[in-house]
Amino acid sequence: MKKIFAAILFLTFAAGITMAGAGKSVECPFAKSRKCALCPEKMKGVETTVRNTEKGVEITMTAKDSGLIAKVQEMALVHYNARDTMEPGCPGRVEGAQVKITNTAAGAIAEITGATPEVTKKIQEASMKEHKYAAAPAGEKKQAPKKEAKKPAGYICPMGCTTSDKPGKCPKCGMNMKENK
Repeated sequence: MKKIFAAILFLTFAAGITMAGAGKSVECPFAKSRKCALCPEKMKGVETTVRNTEKGVEITMTAKDSGLIAKVQEMALVHYNARDTMEPGCPGRVEGAQVKITNTAAGAIAEITGATPEVTKKIQEASMKEHKYAAAPAGEKKQAPKKEAKKPAGYICPMGCTTSDKPGKCPKCGMNMKENK
């Protein structure tokens, strides 16, 4: 009787595990995070260049490490060949977009094209949003906003407590602020 009960329990447990995994369609190791870690162009150590073409966008992903190159090529195939692995704003997810992946010696190239000018424009706009100034619509050049260098504060506490633009006493220790050189 114990053997029969154990066999039924085992089969129930095995069937539960099988049914739980039946609904999954993404086999990507990064699928759980959903922070666009699926995007091979956003992997650490990958250099990405994006440029607009007449029919869409060309995303070139390169790496220096041979192991990372293989990973980029694999992730490019996984990411761009299945719409459900793409973030909603990804240019490859635009309705009517066609994706072609080409492996290179240094990484991979993803060509995302559209059959009509409207689709092409949507792909390029999605690329602009996704890659932040990486590609500009044809005939339009945009530069990333330049970060202004921080000015060093004019006065500093001798104890290193704080800095200030005005002379006076340190609010933490009460010592006179000295001019920063």
